[in-house]
Amino acid sequence: MTGPSLRAVRVRSRSHVTAAACALALVLSSLSLAGCTSARNSLGTRDSACFRAIPQARVAVGSHSLFAGVRSLPGSALVKTVESMPDASKTVPEALSAVSHEATCLVAFKGAFTADDVTNPWEPLPGPYRGAIVVVRYSNVRVVMTVLLPRLPRGLNFSDLH
Repeated sequence: MTGPSLRAVRVRSRSHVTAAACALALVLSSLSLAGCTSARNSLGTRDSACFRAIPQARVAVGSHSLFAGVRSLPGSALVKTVESMPDASKTVPEALSAVSHEATCLVAFKGAFTADDVTNPWEPLPGPYRGAIVVVRYSNVRVVMTVLLPRLPRGLNFSDLH
């Protein structure tokens, strides 16, 4: 009788089955781990999606400024905050009114700003301006306006991203 014995065939078959089972277990465990981590690839905040607006906002204020934070809020939140400040202009520009009920990304910067330095400025208070909030439309990541303020408002919590 030539060829492998029946016992040798069974041993090889078992080793192939064992190797296949180990490979399958390895693939399944790596897929399950990937599934667990893919849902956590963001920062875990509702503001995470607005981080894609930072480059456009940086262009709007110039490279001399310091990034202070980002928030996902409707434009009306910024309008209410500014209107509550003493001596603030109650006349809201049309561009900001147009996004008052839309999702926007508010990107804050610290530095020294003038209306000539930024894109689409609104100066609701007298200067000097040490804070700038760039309003970026969430849907298309386009700059709507840059609000210049003497300092960044605490009520919008740019330093407390949650």
